Amino acid sequence: MFADLFPILFLVLLAAGILWIVWRLARRLGRSPAQRPEAMVQSPPAPSESRREPVLQPPARPPCTIPDAADVLALKAAIDNLARQVAALERRLAPTPVNQPVAEASPSG
Repeated sequence: MFADLFPILFLVLLAAGILWIVWRLARRLGRSPAQRPEAMVQSPPAPSESRREPVLQPPARPPCTIPDAADVLALKAAIDNLARQVAALERRLAPTPVNQPVAEASPSG
């Protein structure tokens, strides 16, 4: 049953491909010469254009990636602050036993 459809399907796809190629060729030839993407022949550069001027500045160095003490201390403070926030959130979300009363903070003095 499907064996009869394979040659027909092949011919339909072949016809579609040929029509697509003809359509593209007609569109390309239908453009004005100013719009056609022609390969431009480039002339060799003049000898004065091929010379480069000397570089007066040394090449820029890449930025240093080694952190200094201030960066390390700022990172440590940020980590400590985040740890405090996580601990406070854990205390706030921890389930409180229903049977036991909540312990009140005793005044220290």
